[in-house]
Amino acid sequence: MKLTKLMLSASIAALALVACNKQDTTPEVNRLKTVEISLENVLISKGLAGDKINAGDAVQVNDFKVFLTDAAGNEYTAKVADGSAEAQSYWTVEGLANAEPAVFHYVDPNCTKVVAVANLGKDLTFAEYKALDKLQIDAQQDQKTLVLYDEADLVAAGTQHKDTNVDGTTYVADVYKAELVLTPRVSRFEVDGFVVEFNDEPKFQEIKITQLAIQNYYAKTTVVEGTEEEIVNHMADLANQADVYTWLDNPEDPQPWYRDYCDLTITPTSPKADTENPLAYHIFSCTETPVFVIKLIADGQPAYLYSKGFFKADGTQVTEFEEGKIYRMNAAGEVEGDGSIPIPEDKIDPMDRCLEITVDVVDWVVELVYPEF
Repeated sequence: MKLTKLMLSASIAALALVACNKQDTTPEVNRLKTVEISLENVLISKGLAGDKINAGDAVQVNDFKVFLTDAAGNEYTAKVADGSAEAQSYWTVEGLANAEPAVFHYVDPNCTKVVAVANLGKDLTFAEYKALDKLQIDAQQDQKTLVLYDEADLVAAGTQHKDTNVDGTTYVADVYKAELVLTPRVSRFEVDGFVVEFNDEPKFQEIKITQLAIQNYYAKTTVVEGTEEEIVNHMADLANQADVYTWLDNPEDPQPWYRDYCDLTITPTSPKADTENPLAYHIFSCTETPVFVIKLIADGQPAYLYSKGFFKADGTQVTEFEEGKIYRMNAAGEVEGDGSIPIPEDKIDPMDRCLEITVDVVDWVVELVYPEF
């Protein structure tokens, strides 16, 4: 798995949309709605290039669609200013970058809400969107297919504008606003490699890291509410060596998103090793803590470690994994941005396999943090 830095042009960070609702044919009493929608870029990616996410980068948006609705979930249509055609409600990323502000006219006055989705394609209808009640985590590992979503109620802005219909009638439109932040349903974990913290007199002369896997994650979540379902554990008891080695020693074909193989050699004179390409894993955001399982060989003897929690630099345990947040591994003493998992040499012991992994909870910013064990 590799990472891709993806940017969405600032010129499309805000998209103004105008919606007019028709009550009657008398211009002086029409109360037409102009809906201005502000969209914030999101930052999260998982792809095939070697770069980590940097501050200010944004997700790749392939397409974007707006639905006009009410609180009951009814959809409303719209037309262009002169009423001669349907209004545009779908854009590609190229279309967004070059588009004039979109305008919705002649919308039913019962319209009170806007729903925005990205990366679900042009042909998705509102009925199909509402029927899309579940997201699967294996389908949310690629930045090009991350479902992005938000909805907001219309709020009166206190201003008006006028539209002239093809029949010559001028309609007065009240302006409404909606603030939307397109958000994925996932949290992101980033791993660049491993660092063994050897003792002054090392116990081991050669340690090979051969596998990293994660478990204790949710397989599904709902699109709108983000309610997680179906916790997944590949190994029932991480203290049971037979159970763990049986799973670790049986590769899966095709290789699943939650499991990566490597061949890294670490010695007391070369204690750090990076994976060939940085690794990243998406989980549905939740309060359930995922578990990292590391398979290794210490001086020819098989061993494994598993995480028992994630901690910030100040020692605070992370108990909630938030949407759109990046949890990057950082070993003490590493350069900023290096996402290494630290392994104390004394933890490589059949009687003590638990790790506490310190991460930085970043909101579009990457910072150095220090591990505690």
